[in-house]
Amino acid sequence: MKQEKVTFLFFMVFLFLSCGKDVLKENIYPKKKSKTEILYKSSVYKALNYKEKFEVSKQILRTDTLNNADKYLIFDKITFLYYKLNKIDSAIYYSKEMLILDFIKKNDAHFGKVNFKLGGYFNKKNQTDSAFYYYQKSKEYFFRAKDSLRVGKCLLNIAIIESNYGSYSKSDSTAVASIKFINGKRRRTTTAAYNCLAINSKERLLYKDAISYYRKAIDISKKKSSSIIYKNNLANVYKELKNYSVSISILEDLLKDSIGNIRTKARVIDNLAHIKWLNNTQEPILKDLLLAESMRIEEKDNYGLMASYNHLSDFFAEKDKIKSLLYANKMYEFSKKAQNSKDQIDAIEKIVALETPLKSIKYYQESIRLSDSLQKAETKQQYKFANIKYDYEEEEKQKLKFKTLASENKLIAEEENSQKKNILIIAVVFASGLLLLIFRRKQQHKKRLLQETYITETRIAKKLHDGLGNDIFKTLTKVQNPKYKPADIINDLDNIYLQTRAISHENDSIETGKDFDDYFRDLVASYNSDACKIILKDLASLDLKKLAKEKQIVLYRVFNELFVNMRKHSKATLVMLSCEKIKNQYQIIYVDNGIGFKENKIIFKNGLKNVETRIKTINGTITFENKPGKGLKVIFNFKK
Repeated sequence: MKQEKVTFLFFMVFLFLSCGKDVLKENIYPKKKSKTEILYKSSVYKALNYKEKFEVSKQILRTDTLNNADKYLIFDKITFLYYKLNKIDSAIYYSKEMLILDFIKKNDAHFGKVNFKLGGYFNKKNQTDSAFYYYQKSKEYFFRAKDSLRVGKCLLNIAIIESNYGSYSKSDSTAVASIKFINGKRRRTTTAAYNCLAINSKERLLYKDAISYYRKAIDISKKKSSSIIYKNNLANVYKELKNYSVSISILEDLLKDSIGNIRTKARVIDNLAHIKWLNNTQEPILKDLLLAESMRIEEKDNYGLMASYNHLSDFFAEKDKIKSLLYANKMYEFSKKAQNSKDQIDAIEKIVALETPLKSIKYYQESIRLSDSLQKAETKQQYKFANIKYDYEEEEKQKLKFKTLASENKLIAEEENSQKKNILIIAVVFASGLLLLIFRRKQQHKKRLLQETYITETRIAKKLHDGLGNDIFKTLTKVQNPKYKPADIINDLDNIYLQTRAISHENDSIETGKDFDDYFRDLVASYNSDACKIILKDLASLDLKKLAKEKQIVLYRVFNELFVNMRKHSKATLVMLSCEKIKNQYQIIYVDNGIGFKENKIIFKNGLKNVETRIKTINGTITFENKPGKGLKVIFNFKK
């Protein structure tokens, strides 16, 4: 029967490819629907498997009589089939082919759908930087099409990506925007947005907020499988708070009801057993741990098995070290196969604690290698994500600029036309005066922009030539000289990188307002390293988010300059920032244990001069206390 269906369908395809357009219209297809659409909706086509459907679509694609609308339908079907066959690269290729069709270029909704597909495909490949870019593009087209529901879905996916990259505050804003656009019309998207907010809160140890968001997701969700996941996550938050009784109660209630998904059920059983053991190490939970393990083995749930072996190793750690080591080794092997560096490191920590010192050395060395590799991979991914984000924002700025310019020109033309309809002489005089005024203002504006651009470019060029250029030349000389060690060259490259970042920080826009506190902490964290630890004391006492915008900018620029000076010249290994609020006066004291300035004389080069100049603009004061060979102390005072 199936063979007859395939034969019949290929006969229809043959007619599709060989018959003239008029014949097909008159004899096979209704007038209003395209022949491609008719074929895809036929019961014979629907009865085929994915591979057979794919072959049919490829045969139709070979015809020369297809219009753009038909090609769109075929490409759309092919990308879906490639996705189902787990050929993501091919799905991406055909999706990009769809983007160049004139049919969708004229339709914002279709353009948005294709970009959304691409976002999903790149997400599937774990290329989340590219996924972010296409979700952003999709959001803009859906916004133009006034499709608020799809805008909300795009924002949700963007929020999840931002959360995965650790941009929790930004992710919160995006998730809230998603909820507003959905406006209660899609429960699944809304609950997923609350789940994202809960995860962000949990990662920042804001457990009460996480609980609130999970409960909102549970209240709204009507899908049983989703509710189970949210309740399980909620139980884990209570576990972090060491409120084991509530956590246990939630998970026991879940098990009272039937859980259809075996993997989910195993996760709940395993979590419940582990939390009971945390609450009381004498609790007889081994049977449940082994049950969860066996369910996961049967389901081939390797990710879940890593959790089972982790909990089993902990359970036997004090009771039977041989069994504990056995499960730790299993956890290590499974995490190694899954290429999960974080779980490998956790497993190695258990093995090192249980193995003999001689055998532990090998694992310890592997742990160090994995940690370094993981850090490098995360840094590279963060950098790539930042570039994608920056490129997209710059692209949008350019579009907005041209759009605004076009709107302004259109407005001026309309005003001129309206004036011409009035008294001719008055209109001519008025228009002439207006045009002259506009011309003068534009000329003055251009002149100011040119002057500001020249000043900025001159300052940057001087830094690039005098500082960065000389250092690059010296580094190139060292590279060509074999007597210099790689460590010296790496140190020089690090200094060049710091100078480049300093120039970037100096000219970048600064995020002011209520999120400035986190932004300033990020600045401090960016200079914190194994070579130089930075201790931040009592920053919360200053309540930086309530400072005026110009003071926030000055504060950021001043300490960026101090940190750059510290990394370039001081050789400090420890820096402390001590903050204090005395009535209406703010004080920040910077102290490092570097080499200070020679001969107890502070040399005010461009950087420190800029610091003094900036502080004067907000009526603040700065005092330098130098001890040659013992470090530098800087006292910064300003009023609220």
